Amino acid sequence: MNSESSSGWPVQEPPPFLPPPRRRWPLALLVAVVVALAGAGACFVWLNPGLVIPSGGRETGDTDGNANDKAVITDLLAAQQKSNDDLAAMEKAVADQQEQLKAIVNQLANLSSKIDALKSPAPQSPVAQFPSPGPAASMPPASAPPVAPAPAARVVPKQKKPPRAATPTGPISVGGAPLNAAPDATAR
Repeated sequence: MNSESSSGWPVQEPPPFLPPPRRRWPLALLVAVVVALAGAGACFVWLNPGLVIPSGGRETGDTDGNANDKAVITDLLAAQQKSNDDLAAMEKAVADQQEQLKAIVNQLANLSSKIDALKSPAPQSPVAQFPSPGPAASMPPASAPPVAPAPAARVVPKQKKPPRAATPTGPISVGGAPLNAAPDATAR
């Protein structure tokens, strides 16, 4: 092979001389600082509008503003009074409901104690039966109303355990297979 190139090959010229790239970071930094300062100024003006915009004749129209303020204050006071009245009415309603609930709970406790008293057997008092001499003596006097016996405390006697059943002593079949009647006999 020959180190010289043939004439059929295109000749490539070296690229032209390019200047070194410029540094653009100082320009980008300057733009970022300007945008940050503009944003900070806009925030300052937004938070303090009285410094830039003068109050538009507030001093001259002070009497009209006071009338508006008085009307708003009276409206607010009326709304506050109405809300206080509504709150007091709700508190009263809640207190009434709590009283009704307490009354219902007391009635329920009384009824459950009466039911328990009816379920338990009445204690037999050892009162001797006197022979009645006649129909006039059988009626109690009108001045003393009959007195119901006080409900006795419910006493539940302990139930005795039933006697234990005797266990079988012979062979027990497990799985349903028939068993020999005599365990001593040998199976053939």
